[in-house]
Amino acid sequence: MAFPYKRILAPVDFDESSLSCLETAANLARQNDGTVFVLHIVPVDIDVTGMPQYVDLIKRQENTDREKLTAIAKQHLADLKWEILDEMGPPAEVIAEVATKLPADLIVMVTHGRRGLARLVESSVAERVLRNAPCPVLAVRRE
Repeated sequence: MAFPYKRILAPVDFDESSLSCLETAANLARQNDGTVFVLHIVPVDIDVTGMPQYVDLIKRQENTDREKLTAIAKQHLADLKWEILDEMGPPAEVIAEVATKLPADLIVMVTHGRRGLARLVESSVAERVLRNAPCPVLAVRRE
């Protein structure tokens, strides 16, 4: 029996690990005749709306990222339905918000498996998503 995962959200940060997770999302979508929503987040922690020089810089970055994401999606998701999403903000919060808005049936994302001091200092985006997501999260650990 197939899982009912038709709307799969796959956050991508251009790291090899996240691209590997995109393959996992693609395989699940193939099994369920689903759609993969490829999400890229420009990690901005401050409100830049009143600072035009930063808004322009971020818009240029978003356009560059969208081109990269489109090429990646065409390569990894050629035989599937897919959509590119790009957002700004704190990654864990944005992932949960986008999953709620879609609404997503599943989030497939990488976890880097940090431990000890690195986890304490950086915390884990995957862990925060797991706590706040409105749907199941498949956290894939890659070496």
